[in-house]
Amino acid sequence: MKPFSKPLPVLGKEHFVRFASVVGDFNPIHYDRDFAQAFLLKLPGVVAQGPLVVLLAMDALASEGCLPKSGTLSARISGPVFADMALVFEGSESGEFRINGNGKAVLTGVVSP
Repeated sequence: MKPFSKPLPVLGKEHFVRFASVVGDFNPIHYDRDFAQAFLLKLPGVVAQGPLVVLLAMDALASEGCLPKSGTLSARISGPVFADMALVFEGSESGEFRINGNGKAVLTGVVSP
């Protein structure tokens, strides 16, 4: 894979709600700010669904022609993605990639041919 870095679209509560309606994930942590803030983890706001963040990575890979037609892609969520968080995708020559949000990895992964 050719190494590249690119900013990703900024996601907001509306994206989380629309994604929830498609996949049936109506956990209020994704759309109700008061619930997310009162939740046991005391989050600062609503949080993106993990599969939505993985899809962002896949879109970034596909837009650069780096998504394998037959092969594997594995990804691991390593931190929360909050509404309006600036995200940056970084891919390396070895096939490893990550999405950073606020300077910390929120997703790591690897693609193999």
